[in-house]
Amino acid sequence: MPRTRSLTTRTLPLALAIALLLAVAQFAAAGPVVELYVTSWCPYCTKTKAYFDGKGIPYTVYDIDKDPAANMRFKRYGGRGVPLVMIDGAAIAGYSVAEFEKALAAPKTAQSHPKIATP
Repeated sequence: MPRTRSLTTRTLPLALAIALLLAVAQFAAAGPVVELYVTSWCPYCTKTKAYFDGKGIPYTVYDIDKDPAANMRFKRYGGRGVPLVMIDGAAIAGYSVAEFEKALAAPKTAQSHPKIATP
């Protein structure tokens, strides 16, 4: 009697592989994840927002004076001054177009421990 395999045992690994490839493609195609840790009184924070606005890059703003949870993340990321810019998990301390461009050009990776770049 010939041995038969269930359709499920053949297609499930293929379906998982396709799902994984689609997830990787979506991750790679998505733009950078940008978070700005700022204060309302900081002129360099305003310049940083203007830079990303000018590039058409979406970002999320966290005011560390008004948002205690954001302030805790800011400190956890090693923030000492504002702005602190997080681009795809990489931390940039201060306003530095060169560092922003470098982080935006870097291959997108998931980082669990951000690295702090200072201008």
